[in-house]
Amino acid sequence: MSEERFNHLESQISVLQQDMTAMKQNVDALREDMASIRQRVDSSEGTILVAVREGFNFLRNYLDDLNYEVADNARATRLLRRRVARLERKDEN
Repeated sequence: MSEERFNHLESQISVLQQDMTAMKQNVDALREDMASIRQRVDSSEGTILVAVREGFNFLRNYLDDLNYEVADNARATRLLRRRVARLERKDEN
């Protein structure tokens, strides 16, 4: 093998080693980015879960209040019907 050919191969091996070092660094950076993305996703899932839970609790409380108001209105309606019935009977007499 000629000296020139040998130097060319050495140069290519050196470039290949540099490329492999750069690739390893890129892979390490990618792993760090993936870990960061995973943490963001976990955090976002937690935030969404809290928002959904709070929204559900708000709606449940709102429905409880509405049910109470409906029941209260039903009671008031029954009382008014009885009063009207008494007044009509009184009026008939």
